Amino acid sequence: MRLYPDPYGAFMYGVMQSEDGFARPHTELIPVPSRLYTNSSLPLSSKRIAVKDIIDLRNLPTSASSKAYAQYHGSSKSTAKAIQHLISLGAVIIGKTKTTQFANGETARDWIDFQCPFNPRADGYLDPAGSSTGTCGSIIWPAALQGVFGLRPTLGVSELEGVMPYSSVMDTMGFFARDIQNFQLLQEVWYDKKGQRREKPSRIIVPGGVFDSLHSNKQSVMAKFIEDAEITTGIPLAEIDINELWKSSGLAPRVAHIQIHESYINEHTFYKNYKQKFGRYPYINPMVLHKWEIQRQNISMGDYQEALQRMAVFKGFLRSHVFNSGAVMMLPAGSGEATYRDELIAPESIDVYLQSFGFDNTFYSILGGLPSVVVPGENYADSIYIPTDPIKNAHGNSRWNKKRYLLTSKQVGQCPMTSKVTKETVWEPVSMMIVGQAGTEAQIIDFVQKVLTKSGRPMGVLVGEKAF
Repeated sequence: MRLYPDPYGAFMYGVMQSEDGFARPHTELIPVPSRLYTNSSLPLSSKRIAVKDIIDLRNLPTSASSKAYAQYHGSSKSTAKAIQHLISLGAVIIGKTKTTQFANGETARDWIDFQCPFNPRADGYLDPAGSSTGTCGSIIWPAALQGVFGLRPTLGVSELEGVMPYSSVMDTMGFFARDIQNFQLLQEVWYDKKGQRREKPSRIIVPGGVFDSLHSNKQSVMAKFIEDAEITTGIPLAEIDINELWKSSGLAPRVAHIQIHESYINEHTFYKNYKQKFGRYPYINPMVLHKWEIQRQNISMGDYQEALQRMAVFKGFLRSHVFNSGAVMMLPAGSGEATYRDELIAPESIDVYLQSFGFDNTFYSILGGLPSVVVPGENYADSIYIPTDPIKNAHGNSRWNKKRYLLTSKQVGQCPMTSKVTKETVWEPVSMMIVGQAGTEAQIIDFVQKVLTKSGRPMGVLVGEKAF
């Protein structure tokens, strides 16, 4: 057993595992057992895994980033089924990690009861995003901004007993990993037979205009990755225009209506029950209260039911007409510009950014119940030449001259930026998101592994300020 510090404040606390459940050690350090004493016959033998604090571990409280909720919840009587399954496969649970309050959308400034973890990349002060199970982009965003692999699985693949509910029609449980081998292994064994379709994708699709809001450096990085994906796999690429379809579908506010309504029902039930049990109302973070006010004033039961109906129609369209015949969609993951943890989001933008009003690239996966994978494996193009339209130039008749792109081992999956803290050049992660048909998690990961291998990219990322 070795004790490790938690320099980024990622953990609520470390845990020690026993046959009767879990115990919290009397230290702020994270206890990590040796790999020398594990059962090597099990597929996840010696794999250390941290669990988000909306997931129950026997004998420990679940806080969901609320001191009042931890007080109300008390010690869990059992371990969540999905985590117990990992343990049966040989995994070692080493701690509980922090989450936004009740897994809601929040910025680092919105945290009150606990401090938001620090993003280790760049200068250490970029927003890390949250919260990290996958309901509304909370796997995709943290994976992209921290430069790691992330999987939001097909809806219904995950076992959610023992997990604090957020949305009955969107909840799922994904995971992060630092290398493609462990990423692939965990997907294969954790979800059993689900998500194991492995046939080769029939085409690569890219929605038109999805790169327009990105910095030109990031556009070039992503375009190069898409070009390499087409070349290394031999799968044809097509650009599609889905923006008009989205506008005409009436779906723009529907993700917000669903997630706000369902999270309100779950959270407000706790709010009232806490008052009955302790004689007073609990403290609730301002952003969560803001969501509750949106629900009270703007979202009726009719709005919620209409949103569910429209979601079902769009889900059917995506599965039948966009992701049919084994297509995979490639999209930017993360933000167009670097965001710092101390930045205040403008009031007119906060509901679009945090509460899913408007449109986000994650919605293809969310609305379709489809698997999505974040890949931190693109090449940074260190050149003064930036294509006017990188996607068109990369895949049209006028493919750009690759000799203009000077690639080095330090220029993979990250772009330079000037730190507003140190005033020096630091490296921001750049990631892609790949969405596929329902049940094709294995297919997407195989696709990613092939692209990384054949294009000579690293199969994993480093810890610390640089991913590569």
